[in-house]
Amino acid sequence: MTGIAAASFFSNICRFGGCGLHFESLAELIVHIEDNHIDTDPHQLEKQEQQQPTYVALSYINRHE
Repeated sequence: MTGIAAASFFSNICRFGGCGLHFESLAELIVHIEDNHIDTDPHQLEKQEQQQPTYVALSYINRHE
């Protein structure tokens, strides 16, 4: 990874759906994305599991172990 791509990758700006919010740390960015952009409603997650989703928030998995 070089130049602009590397700078973009290591910035703590939420690019999810054009959000654009900036965070001081990667941890804050991850919490923001999980809380605001990834649905954690159990009914919705069950529906996604039946459709074989490509991802589930790691924090959701850790909460329910």
